[in-house]
Amino acid sequence: MKRFKTLLLIAFISTYALGQIDNVEKLMTRKYLSCEDINYNVKFLIPSFYDKGNTDTLYSVLDYWENHCGNSEELTRCKIIFSIDKKEFNEKIYDSNILNYLLSYRNGSNSMTYGYNNFYNNRYGWNNYVNRIDTLDKFTVRLATKLLKRTDLKPLEIFFLRLYSNDFENPFLMIPTEAFNGTLIQKLYCNEIKTYENQIIPHGDLILGAWIPFNSLKIVGSHPYIGFRGGIKYKKIIADLTLAFKPGNSPNVYQVYENDSLWNTNHFFGGYLGLDLAYELFKIKKSSFDMIGGIAFDGFDVLESNEQQSNNEISKSINSLNLNFGLGYKYHLNQWTYWGFDLKYNFVNYKNTRGTDLSGNALTINLIYGFCANQYNVNRLEQLGYKK
Repeated sequence: MKRFKTLLLIAFISTYALGQIDNVEKLMTRKYLSCEDINYNVKFLIPSFYDKGNTDTLYSVLDYWENHCGNSEELTRCKIIFSIDKKEFNEKIYDSNILNYLLSYRNGSNSMTYGYNNFYNNRYGWNNYVNRIDTLDKFTVRLATKLLKRTDLKPLEIFFLRLYSNDFENPFLMIPTEAFNGTLIQKLYCNEIKTYENQIIPHGDLILGAWIPFNSLKIVGSHPYIGFRGGIKYKKIIADLTLAFKPGNSPNVYQVYENDSLWNTNHFFGGYLGLDLAYELFKIKKSSFDMIGGIAFDGFDVLESNEQQSNNEISKSINSLNLNFGLGYKYHLNQWTYWGFDLKYNFVNYKNTRGTDLSGNALTINLIYGFCANQYNVNRLEQLGYKK
């Protein structure tokens, strides 16, 4: 009997609790729309209301979107296009983020390589999210293309309509022209160019190549050329401090004079410490071509004590000033790494008094793998159509 009463009490309490939960749920009558929900809906509603000619509701939707979710690239794009459509365009529509919005749109449009679309599609697989963005994108492209046919457009209006109609053939080159003087977007553009073109980019290179001598210097043979260098790039000027080595014995015996004696030797170990300079001649997409040159302390060891039949430690090095010039090529794999090669002719003057004639110059051919600081500034300038 006692057990039955206990079970009955538990059942009563459980029923009461569930009833209370139901009552609380009935109180939850207020709905909250997240920005994700709003973004999803407005990108279908805007084309629909515009095509129906329901402009009052259309602008109410835009206001609701801005009030609840703040500004965005898509909202700014719609406001600009609609203002041109109504012949009410002015620069108060956008703020200092306009260049970021324009580049974001261009990078993310169609290619799905950058920006909003690719991020959500690849990371979360939200295909519906991408589809709804495409719905608005297609609408704004269609409307911008239609508006471009007007004959009374101002240069700034033409610029926006070209870009929003997906005409990406250097639209940003219009901004620094005289027709844009006094505009906010030209001011923002010029400030951005000044900021990024004057930045210094540090980098470092690993070098692997060959040192090839000519004339009488050929007797010491060709050698591997291994080293590293580090430096900076400022605009088109590149400055590096380079340390490299030329290991390996000579394939031929040659003579050097030291301690009143003439020695036969095939020993060779070379070094290079110098300042290398380069000037970027031109750049094509990810490839750049440089004119290079430098000045260095160059030399090689010709004697070391363990190969001499003498109780005295004997060593000798032959050194020279190295003046060099040539051409270089780099291909940027991404914002941080690149590979390339350079070809340099080295003017040297190795004086081997009373020994084998070592006159002659040398050629260095090198493969390069480099690391650099994030080249955001370089990419930014290229996207803005700026030519140094």
